[in-house]
Amino acid sequence: MSCTQGLFRLIPEQALRRSRPQEAEQKNLTGNATNVTPETRAPLVAAAKRHNMPAVAVMVSTPVSVCMERQAPRPANRTVPDDTVRAQHTAMVRSHPKLLAEGFNEVVFSDSLCQLLPFLQRLGDARNADLGLDGGGGLGEMLLVRRVFGAEVLPLWRWKPGSTAAGGDRVAEIRLGQQHLTLAFRTNVDGQGDYGFDVALPCPHDDERIGYAWAPAYSVTCLARALAGELDDSEDIVCSVHGGLNDADQEPDDHADEALRETAGSAR
Repeated sequence: MSCTQGLFRLIPEQALRRSRPQEAEQKNLTGNATNVTPETRAPLVAAAKRHNMPAVAVMVSTPVSVCMERQAPRPANRTVPDDTVRAQHTAMVRSHPKLLAEGFNEVVFSDSLCQLLPFLQRLGDARNADLGLDGGGGLGEMLLVRRVFGAEVLPLWRWKPGSTAAGGDRVAEIRLGQQHLTLAFRTNVDGQGDYGFDVALPCPHDDERIGYAWAPAYSVTCLARALAGELDDSEDIVCSVHGGLNDADQEPDDHADEALRETAGSAR
């Protein structure tokens, strides 16, 4: 017996042993392996019987040609010889009439299973967890971050408490390696209370960067474009000192005075 076979026999035994009898009707243990011989199936059936749980054989009607094609992307140390794949497929097909006699309570084909309901239930459970409706803390304020930029950004997201870069709005940073972006969480982007995010960019009117320039960030694509410099000339850029592109003819000192007055007013 190989180490893999031994491990696959041990895991179901341990999992079933830890399940309390009253949970038997609520839990399913799925064994995903190439159990195409009676010798490999017998310990699994015996484990189910010892713990008073039904043993159900699920057969996957995948054509042998597809099984062969799935070998192509695998690394060399995980590739199964073609002859072995063909032999396993043949053994699986021939085992079908014998499975009930081996002790399985039921034999079903995977394409006959009701799969949409459990799929939707898993999605619903995940959503409830995100919202904190499952008794947990949920994502809280990070829910909007994920909705706009995707789940992959969440581990990089760090709020910057006390930052005044966004004129009183909350500031965050995402950093990976030597690169980073600064973002502002806007709570009234349209004057009607809608939420959104801005990403910090170089001011197109001032190389000395005496103020903060921002442009809307609607998705993770905007973040990639901002970091690549593709938004540096965006017409949506607004600088805290120079204003937007339509204000470029105004004197920088006038903008600076306005910014100082606004800052002083928000501090009172």
